[in-house]
Amino acid sequence: MAPVATERTNPLSAKAEFSVELPFENTWLMVSHTSRFIKPGDYVSGNYIFDYFIIRDLDGSYQAFHNVCRHRAFPVVTKSTGSTLVYHGWSYNPKGNLIKAPKFDTVSGFDKSANGLFKVHTHVTSQGFIFLNFDASPTPVSFEEHFGQLPNEWRNFNQDNYTYAYSWQALDLNEYRVTPLQNAARHEVPNAKNRATEEAPPTFTFIFPTNGVTVTDTVWYTMRTVPISATKTRMEYDVYRRKTITYEELREFMKFYEQVEKEDYNLCTATQKGLNAGIYSQGPLHPDKENGVIFYQERTVGKHIDFCEKHLAAEKAAGREIYPAQPASQQQDASSGSACSAYDICSQMGNQHGKLAW
Repeated sequence: MAPVATERTNPLSAKAEFSVELPFENTWLMVSHTSRFIKPGDYVSGNYIFDYFIIRDLDGSYQAFHNVCRHRAFPVVTKSTGSTLVYHGWSYNPKGNLIKAPKFDTVSGFDKSANGLFKVHTHVTSQGFIFLNFDASPTPVSFEEHFGQLPNEWRNFNQDNYTYAYSWQALDLNEYRVTPLQNAARHEVPNAKNRATEEAPPTFTFIFPTNGVTVTDTVWYTMRTVPISATKTRMEYDVYRRKTITYEELREFMKFYEQVEKEDYNLCTATQKGLNAGIYSQGPLHPDKENGVIFYQERTVGKHIDFCEKHLAAEKAAGREIYPAQPASQQQDASSGSACSAYDICSQMGNQHGKLAW
């Protein structure tokens, strides 16, 4: 019998103070799927520490940007979904280039090409999963380097011909197991012995640090755990119904799913209460039955704590705060005191500007 694991088995202190944004500013985060975009110009907005939106370009590619106008920081889009960037002030094309800035054509020194939207790095897998990386550097860590062979986990997934056939009630939970991957983990439940072997079991892939993809015979869905603070998160799900499933069947499935989520919520809430009490420091986790928890905590300690320490050292060496997701032009403005240039440009317009929209 393997010894009980006793090291690195407790969550980080809920009272620790740290920047919520920092660990997520330069990692790949799964945020959406291409099936949400029907035609060029369709967009989906969201928040993952930063407000962003993704838009389908005319050539079929997907572009992502911080949801902030370069004029006066008003959101470019205000709806969760829509089509084309209809903005009542400055206007941008799907590549983020500024194409219209009312009345600014007479402003000396105004460069339209230098005032495009702040771009966010994107990666779309062959299965249509869209990942974002908020790192403002031109070359963030590559998707392949970060995740390795993660896309292979979905090699049999076909969004256009969703024909999986598996019943949740037939899961053999005694055989539930977790297989650690590179910055991800595969959760597996084999078919029960009385099930036809040709039927594929559901797949559960958890993507470090905050995402998950689950595929069943009824629905497939993505899960996003959005950090709000050290002790609070927001859960977001995009649920896709299999074409052959009726809405009545979907409702029955969701009743079961909501019950599972309620039970998980109660477990997590009770655990957090125990952590907040300040009595519990650490506890043993079973190396085989709870290896998924051990894997996640080791990744948290091994990656994010190390990252934060290196980041603090870099700030100390630079003598200033460093924000990985902040565009270089904005960092230069803040450090050189030229942030007022936008005000100066607007002032040059004098009485000709009339009413300026945000």
